[in-house]
Amino acid sequence: MLLYGPTGDLLESSDDPETSRERGWREGGPGTLTNTSYVYGVNRDEVRRRTRRAFFTNELFGTAVEIAAALLIGDEFSYGELNMDRAGREVLDGFWTENDLAQLLPARLVTEYLLDGELCAVFPPEAETSPDLPAPIVHLDMDRSVRVGADITGPHTVETTGADGRTLRWSQGEFVFTAHNALWNDPRGWPVAMRAVGPAEAYLTLLQHRLNTHDLQGRILGVQTVFVDRNDPHSRAAFEAKRSAYRSMPRRGGILTLAKVEGKDGQVISDEINFMTPAAGAANAQADARNFVRLTALAILGMPEHYLGEGGAVTRTTADSMTLPAIRGVKRIHAALRRHLDRLFRLELQRRHGPDRLYSVSTYEVQPDGVTRKRRTKRVRASQIEVPWVFPQVTQDNLADLITRAEAAARNGWASPQSLSASLGFDPAAEAELMAAAGRHFGQPDPTAARPTAPPTPGGDPNAEDPTQQPPE
Repeated sequence: MLLYGPTGDLLESSDDPETSRERGWREGGPGTLTNTSYVYGVNRDEVRRRTRRAFFTNELFGTAVEIAAALLIGDEFSYGELNMDRAGREVLDGFWTENDLAQLLPARLVTEYLLDGELCAVFPPEAETSPDLPAPIVHLDMDRSVRVGADITGPHTVETTGADGRTLRWSQGEFVFTAHNALWNDPRGWPVAMRAVGPAEAYLTLLQHRLNTHDLQGRILGVQTVFVDRNDPHSRAAFEAKRSAYRSMPRRGGILTLAKVEGKDGQVISDEINFMTPAAGAANAQADARNFVRLTALAILGMPEHYLGEGGAVTRTTADSMTLPAIRGVKRIHAALRRHLDRLFRLELQRRHGPDRLYSVSTYEVQPDGVTRKRRTKRVRASQIEVPWVFPQVTQDNLADLITRAEAAARNGWASPQSLSASLGFDPAAEAELMAAAGRHFGQPDPTAARPTAPPTPGGDPNAEDPTQQPPE
């Protein structure tokens, strides 16, 4: 058997187990690059199926993935005003509507990316589409014999088997493939949530062990001790008769029969039963369960444990600091999804208007004074277009921090009323219209508006006297 390494060089001709395919080597010819599922000691297909299976069978893992998906996308996904000419904006509007991207991303793509670590969107054949109409794309099921042809530059073909058994093939320019942790020139990805499966399974195993132990203890309502006389030939039969009354232990509880026999030395010998106790008590079990919850959350986007409802010893201060890894993890996935959607839109532009079409975009250059911007228009190809996809904002800022920042900017004249209003979650344009209808001006304080109420007086009674104040003499 000929064995070749990642570079395609012949390594060894041997049946020694140290150089078998199970150790990561591959069989083939010089210079070939296989797309194997068995790498780094694990099977990629089995890892993906294990992650999918846990999503439906493991309550903790499934809930953690649902929470992560809600954190990633929620229901706020949309796109902003596209900085390009009318032709490009029309293509984006039609592509968004035709493929219902507002529903596709929250309902499918985010969860599938967490569970599979791969997204593969394919365009229909040219004969089935018109350049005057938006193309309906299809995202393949990565567990249905999807084969990705690639070299060190990346994927160049995608194949799968159709319902009729025919091989379906897409070449470069006809598909978009996105993979998570595609490392060392390996084109295929790994599930984002793969490392959370083990802790989630251990968590349920621990709980099931405790449930089984408590179930057994709950079914034994009492212990019957029956004396057996060694010298009485009928004593054994009497014991069996008494034991048979409780031989089958009912689900709601029963009696356990033990024998008590007088030994040769006159000492009484009795059967013994010991009940298993989970761990070393409820405190240890609680700590173990919490550790598994923590690991499960940590393995999915670096979420802190209180995201899964386990507060433990978490305080407000530690909770704020623990959210930073989760925020970074969310932004990393946002970047992958944004790139996936951008590449889809660029291919759609090329399909509709050809690869050589130039589009007008506006850029702004900040002048030396630092506050003046100069607008410029330039012509770019579809490969340089970026869509302002709008994902939910995930930050560590709370409302108090935002208000403090806005007040500081307003006092020092660092920001416009429009920017300050938007930073607090308001729509400046909509608010300006509503205020105008009420006879008011946007950005002008309302002297009749309610002021913040003063802190409550000591004791909570508005008429109570302040004990810190000395009464007049």
